[in-house]
Amino acid sequence: MLWVQIEGAVLIALGIGAVLFPALAGATAGVVFGWILFAIGVLGLASTFSARPHVHFGWSLASSIVTIVAGLIVALFPLAGTTVLVVAMAAWLILDGVSSLQIGLGLKRGGARAWIWPVVSAVVDWFLAALVLTLGPIGGAVFIGVVVGIDLILGGAALLTLGRALGRDAA
Repeated sequence: MLWVQIEGAVLIALGIGAVLFPALAGATAGVVFGWILFAIGVLGLASTFSARPHVHFGWSLASSIVTIVAGLIVALFPLAGTTVLVVAMAAWLILDGVSSLQIGLGLKRGGARAWIWPVVSAVVDWFLAALVLTLGPIGGAVFIGVVVGIDLILGGAALLTLGRALGRDAA
C-alpha cells in the first residue's frame, strides 16, 4: 500500500515536470519510442535468421532492417520521433472519430436519446487530429509532453487513491 502511494507521488511529480517542460518530455518520449523500435527490429532480425527455413524470409528481413533504421533515426533525432508520434496520434484520433460517429449513428437508428454524444466525440477527435497535424515538430513535441504529463498526473492520483483505499481495507 505504501509503495503504491509512493509510485503515485512519483508519477504526479514526473507529470508536473512534463507539463512544466513539455518539449523536453515530448522529445524524451520520442527517444524512448525510437529505442523500442530499434529493440523490436533487432529481435525481429534474430527471429528471421533463427527460424530458417522461413516462408517469408525476405519480407521478414526487410521489415527488421526498416524497423532498426527507423528506430535509430527516431532515437538519434528526437524531433523525427515526435513527428512520428504526432502522426500516429492524429491517425488514431481520425479512426477513433470514425468509430465514434458510427456508434452515434447506430444509436440514432436504434432510437437512443444519447446518440449525439458519440457524434460530438467524433467531431472533437477530428478537430484534435487537425490541430495536432498543424502544430509541426516542435509544437507536436510540446503537445505530446503535455499529454504525457496529464496522463502521469492522473495515473499518479489514481494510485494514491488506490493506495489509501488498500491501506484502509488492510487495517
